[in-house]
Amino acid sequence: MDAFALAMGYSRASSIQRYEDPALYKKEFLAPELVLKMIKALVGKGEPPITAAEVWLLARPEVIASRGGIIESYDPDAHESHEDDAYTREHWRPKIEGAIPEIDVKLGAGHGSIGEVINLPVGGGHISGHRVVSEWVIPNGYLRGEAKASPDHTIICEIVGDSMISTYMPGDRVIVDLSQNKLVDDTVYAISDGNSEPQIKRLQRVPFSDPVLVKIISDNPHLETFTAELSRVQIIGRICGHIARK
Repeated sequence: MDAFALAMGYSRASSIQRYEDPALYKKEFLAPELVLKMIKALVGKGEPPITAAEVWLLARPEVIASRGGIIESYDPDAHESHEDDAYTREHWRPKIEGAIPEIDVKLGAGHGSIGEVINLPVGGGHISGHRVVSEWVIPNGYLRGEAKASPDHTIICEIVGDSMISTYMPGDRVIVDLSQNKLVDDTVYAISDGNSEPQIKRLQRVPFSDPVLVKIISDNPHLETFTAELSRVQIIGRICGHIARK
């Protein structure tokens, strides 16, 4: 179990054990973010080898769309073989040169939403990922130099809810670097607990805690801060930029 947890990107088995206990996890399906982590850990294992399509059956039925609903700007021929690949930011190809995708996920400053996840049949397997709803052209020099973000791993997400007011308002967009999925600095991240929809929160490591604890902070002063074990917090990416209406 520890090896499986490590392959999924967690530090210990306790981060995923609750999914095996019906008393602790009562939902019928797993969140798409968790399924993507399982795909990375499971695909190609066993005999016959486990495929990404089989692992995706653990997610809600509505995350699977027909071939007719695929992203037009997605290039299924970008790699020689896709049979066991999960959809990742690197697979996507923009219509507008140099653009980065806004995906069908809303980060909750309160409650977020997953949006549409497509399951694209390619060859003998499937490639899965969130639908791209728009493209944004942001200079690579700004992303690398000012935002400290990797252009090849960057996406745009919309904010919903009011828990991060007045820093982030509903309808604002944020730049998320998916490669920065570890707590390095005390700053704002896109996170999930593996059960609920993704949220945007400020994280602060609790000094001298063992196991390591993290404060999950809403910028809205009317909402309370809560604390969790860092190993149970799924960090989707660091918030590297803010696109707001003024």
